[in-house]
Amino acid sequence: MGLAYIFLSICCSLAIPQILKLAETNKLNVLKILVCNYLAGFIISLFNSEEFSVLPNIYTQFDGWLLVIAIILGIIFIANMVVYSKSIDRVGMGVSIAAMRMSLIFPIAVSLFVFGEQIGGLKYAGIVLALGSLLLMVPRIHTKGLSGISDAWLPVLIFLMTGLADTGLKVYERLYSTQISEDLFVSGIFFISFLVGIVILLKREKLRFTFKEVGYGIATGIVNLYSSIFLIYALKLMPGSIVFPLVNVSLVVFGTFIGIWFWKDRPSIKQWTGLAIAIISIFLLLG
Repeated sequence: MGLAYIFLSICCSLAIPQILKLAETNKLNVLKILVCNYLAGFIISLFNSEEFSVLPNIYTQFDGWLLVIAIILGIIFIANMVVYSKSIDRVGMGVSIAAMRMSLIFPIAVSLFVFGEQIGGLKYAGIVLALGSLLLMVPRIHTKGLSGISDAWLPVLIFLMTGLADTGLKVYERLYSTQISEDLFVSGIFFISFLVGIVILLKREKLRFTFKEVGYGIATGIVNLYSSIFLIYALKLMPGSIVFPLVNVSLVVFGTFIGIWFWKDRPSIKQWTGLAIAIISIFLLLG
């Protein structure tokens, strides 16, 4: 069942960059789409939570760190999505997805060295190959100026923020999942992200939404929400040191093929080599 949740999480995650790419192509305001996305995700997740029917009467004393984690993740989620959409537009979908997926070293390190997960020797080899394959698949970036910052920094920011976000989900699963349900936790994160986005739009005086932006936002919110929910479900059934490499490498593999078929990307020989190694790493991790 864990593999089924991984597959569903991958499908949802793959849909996000496609929607954002279409939004950029249609000259829509990505931040407005993200605000609608987090509002939709918050509402859906809250209504689906186990605690919703008794929400007004909940007096459970949550650990203070759980609130801190939710706030930090809420800020990171929307910041990462804004940078991600900009990176897709400026440096390409391939490098953006690869940078996001290289961040798996953060949750893997936490899973192995903090929570002491045990895996077999071949799976360690799979993790090493997964990291190597992602390095090979990162294309060369032609830098341009972006508000005084080189475009080369966009993938770096994605790498750091995604790593922190995935690590936060792993920490929740190991330490706090018995206190509140996955749906309520994710709804809290999405609500914080929504508030951050609204504040930014208020400062920019851009609170008018088009029907297209709302539609794209709802679509993004559904897949964005369940990419996190399914990932947490998988982490409950399988070691994080296996789940994160499988999800990240699979996303890069499938994302590369989508880029080739739909967006006319042209991988280099080095990237094709990385793709082949990535597929081998998947078999080792599944073995």
